[in-house]
Amino acid sequence: MISNPLRNLLTENEQKILLFLGAVILLGCTLDYLGWTPLAATGVDPDSLRQAVKTDVPLQLDIRIATKEELVTLPGIGEKRASDIISYRTANGFSSVNQILNVKGIGAKTYAKLLPSLLAFGDTINLEMDSAVPAKAHNKEKNNSTSINELTTPVNLNTASLTELCTLLGIGEVKAQAIIDWRTENGDFTTIEDIMKVKGIGQKTLEKNRSRLTVK
Repeated sequence: MISNPLRNLLTENEQKILLFLGAVILLGCTLDYLGWTPLAATGVDPDSLRQAVKTDVPLQLDIRIATKEELVTLPGIGEKRASDIISYRTANGFSSVNQILNVKGIGAKTYAKLLPSLLAFGDTINLEMDSAVPAKAHNKEKNNSTSINELTTPVNLNTASLTELCTLLGIGEVKAQAIIDWRTENGDFTTIEDIMKVKGIGQKTLEKNRSRLTVK
């Protein structure tokens, strides 16, 4: 039987610790002999870090799911207006950001301030703070951009021109002409709901534009 020379010098626990340290040292020597080296930490480019921190990405809220606490962080929106947005959303839902204009107290100027902070969806229109827009802005290259006056001015289905009808959400030149053709063939619209009698125009398009439509 092999005698343990450390038995009289160290306790059993101290011997175990010494054995463990010896095993670690032996493992380190073996790895060093095999040429293993620990992975070096990758350095961070200070200029890249500064640029990343400098970039300011605005937070965009989705009004379809945003909470009251989140809505009050928007410019021009207090607790009352946030509650009004949620009430409207509960009753009607939002199919586009533009429908926030249907919330009482939110006009075109407030909308223009809000838009950069809102997640775009549906037929969202980017308002330009111009007093007028050239006529060619209503062609297929208008890129969903219009003026504040155009987006808020009432549109009379019985008298509106092709250009005026094109300012409605979801209405392009083809549907605008279809509206004009319908009233030419059938006479005046008696209610704004009659717009759904025009081929290609349904309930969703009506609801998007209800606040602007008139027949008188």
